[in-house]
Amino acid sequence: MKIAIAGNDPAALYAGILIRKARPDWHVALIDSAGYHARPAHILSNPVKPEFHLRDGEIAAAIEKHSLKTVGLNVRRTLSGPAEEKLICGLPYRTISDTTLRQILQQTARAAGCTGTSGTIAQNAEYGDLLIVGDPDLLADAGEQASGLRAQPAFTSQFSAHFRLGRAAESIAFDFIEAEHGVVHAMLIPSTPVSSSLIVFADGATLERAGQSHADADSVRNYCTRLFAATIRDASLELRSQAWVQDETYLAPKWHQGKIALIGAAASRPHESVGLAVRTGFEDAEALVDELLHAGTIEDALASWQTKRLPKAQSLHRAANASAEWLNHARQHFAMPMPRFAFSCATRSLRLNYTHVKKADPAFIREVDAIVAGPAVGTGNEPPPPMFTPYAMRGLTIPNRLIFSPMCMYSAHEGTVNDFQLVHLGSRAVGGFGLVFAEMTNVRPEGRMTYQCAGMYSPEHVGAFRRITDFVHANTQAKIGIQLAHAGRKGSISRSWERDKPLTKDEEWETLAPSAIAFTPDRPLPREMSVKDIRDVTDAFARAARMSEEAGFDMIEIHAAHGYLLSSFISPLSNKRTDAYGGSLENRMRFPLEVLEAVRANFPQEKPISVRISASDWRPDGVQPRDAIEISKMLQARGADIVAVSSSGVTAERRPAVVERLYQLAFSDAIRNEGGVPTMTVGGVLSHGDCNTIIASGRADICLMARGALNDPYFPQHAAKQQGYRMKWPDPYARAAETPVRAG
Repeated sequence: MKIAIAGNDPAALYAGILIRKARPDWHVALIDSAGYHARPAHILSNPVKPEFHLRDGEIAAAIEKHSLKTVGLNVRRTLSGPAEEKLICGLPYRTISDTTLRQILQQTARAAGCTGTSGTIAQNAEYGDLLIVGDPDLLADAGEQASGLRAQPAFTSQFSAHFRLGRAAESIAFDFIEAEHGVVHAMLIPSTPVSSSLIVFADGATLERAGQSHADADSVRNYCTRLFAATIRDASLELRSQAWVQDETYLAPKWHQGKIALIGAAASRPHESVGLAVRTGFEDAEALVDELLHAGTIEDALASWQTKRLPKAQSLHRAANASAEWLNHARQHFAMPMPRFAFSCATRSLRLNYTHVKKADPAFIREVDAIVAGPAVGTGNEPPPPMFTPYAMRGLTIPNRLIFSPMCMYSAHEGTVNDFQLVHLGSRAVGGFGLVFAEMTNVRPEGRMTYQCAGMYSPEHVGAFRRITDFVHANTQAKIGIQLAHAGRKGSISRSWERDKPLTKDEEWETLAPSAIAFTPDRPLPREMSVKDIRDVTDAFARAARMSEEAGFDMIEIHAAHGYLLSSFISPLSNKRTDAYGGSLENRMRFPLEVLEAVRANFPQEKPISVRISASDWRPDGVQPRDAIEISKMLQARGADIVAVSSSGVTAERRPAVVERLYQLAFSDAIRNEGGVPTMTVGGVLSHGDCNTIIASGRADICLMARGALNDPYFPQHAAKQQGYRMKWPDPYARAAETPVRAG
């Protein structure tokens, strides 16, 4: 077999070596592409993936010899006053110079019998411009020039400049400068025993104000030398990039076509800040060679390889995107005390979390815990883990930051809850959640989704709920809230386990919406609400608020998310009105704000109110995260104490195709830290490491748990035991605290 590998990417070189060593009878030609620019030092391993293994022992030994092992992450911040600095100890990294790594691979490739040649560019209508040689059976494209098979780069508003710093760095470091023209930050990566890579990042607006948009190499070097003088010290700074380069990331949706395969940087380029790209490329190369050696045809081999490896690349990109998002908005975290800011920086990708950092540097975590806890005292006079610190709103203090999120149970009769809800909510309160929310409870009969949804519109509803709130208050430390809602155009359906089917004509009822647009083509066409309808529904929310107080609830949440009635007014996808309740965001918010004011006026002032919003419709023509910040500010100004940040639900396109843990956290982060509005986050919160990371990093004030709490009603108690923190059980359950929990 004849294989041509075009490009300088380490993954491609490694693939060529593995092929030649496994099949010396196969011909492997390495085509060196022109225009290669030295990359920053590579991060081969980090605290989440501390081990670095390669199948080829010869290359692994050479990398072991020439790579650097460091321990710790240093975070430096310079605002208006003196610089602040925090070292997080015990975090292991392994790095290597790009030049050194390529030299190791090129030498090994020659020794393995790979041939070198100059590439020629041939025009091909199907694939675009590709580097080819002869007529290979397989062309592995690993160059940096774009071809027709690759994804288009996604350019960001950020620009970067890559330098070689003429001194060794003791650890990986981040340096944030709030300069007169904007925030500029740098990442320092140890490269060799006598040098480091320094990558400086800035957004386009900052560079424009600083006169750096079209600066030459000398100007860029002088600008960065002046800003980062404390980091550079007396070392030399050599610019390795072409001045300022607009950041681009890409992930090809398809890695093969015909006899062409993309590998390394040709297939995937995640943001530099997360590292591990070259490590993932090596793993891709090993998997590709396995498939080539064992699959029946090249086409079969490439298809199987993509199926196995593309999800790994997608996962790395999600981590890299989360890291880049945090770094690009670092300014919104500058108000945090330095230890908490450093923790937030360290956990920015959401892969490294509180549990990892605590294991590496317990003293640092105690410092962070003390900042989060304030006067709260935990077990043995140590500050409690962040998730177990109290949270106060108005006259209500929630004993910890874990709240059971409202979840529809579809088990009420004519809106009246029963024993099912008593056990359902009571068990989560006994299990240690600081506050439990009753399910979405509708303020009018036609405001229900199903005939089995809970309601707060008839006198018997008050007594049924009072039975539950009395149990929670008498037997647990938990508080209890209720979520008031109106389903709007998403009403008149069957229950979720009946597949949300529309009801028959005899069963269905008239639904309401801002505009006469059905949620889906098979759902009933809603009636466009008149101004009188709006007043009537507002009055129903006010009445439900008074009834909620009679029922003994500590808190109310208004449901203005997920495409239900209030949410459908907020989103331009469902609100096409031309009167005072449609058009601009301010007009679309008019009805939800009127409801909030009515609820606030009819619920005791010492009791808090939250509002749940959809921070994104996940469509370019819908509500955007920037809108969510303004929405949250409006709600806060009208009396909301905290915002529960969710997303989607306005259309049948409910959320992104791939839903990862904490996928909505960035919305909460922006609302809380840029908008200045307290938040509760929900969506993929799965572990106590997640909860502690979210709270300690300041990305939300409270964690809401939904499906995870259905799976484990005693999650808070179990999480406390796993962390060595003692929570109080209700007296009848006191012996549970003495019972060890064993795995396996």
